[in-house]
Amino acid sequence: MKRRREIIIETHRVQIIHGRTPQRAWCPACAGTTAMITPEEAAILAHVTARTIYRWVETAALHFTETPGGALLICLTSLTTAAAAHPSR
Repeated sequence: MKRRREIIIETHRVQIIHGRTPQRAWCPACAGTTAMITPEEAAILAHVTARTIYRWVETAALHFTETPGGALLICLTSLTTAAAAHPSR
């Protein structure tokens, strides 16, 4: 009789963006103050292109806000959810 072995490997990734602390701002969809990052930072964290981030914003997959100067900020909480739902690998 053959024995069968199953090996499960779990990995976790932590990515740190140096140089800037995420801005805290009001997220209307979360109804609270959350960490907000730029679309470019969001793309790096989600391992996708910036265009994909903008597409997710357009389809309401990401929460966002705009600064008075017109800059787009992405809700980090919603990015985590969207990245898990749309794996890029």
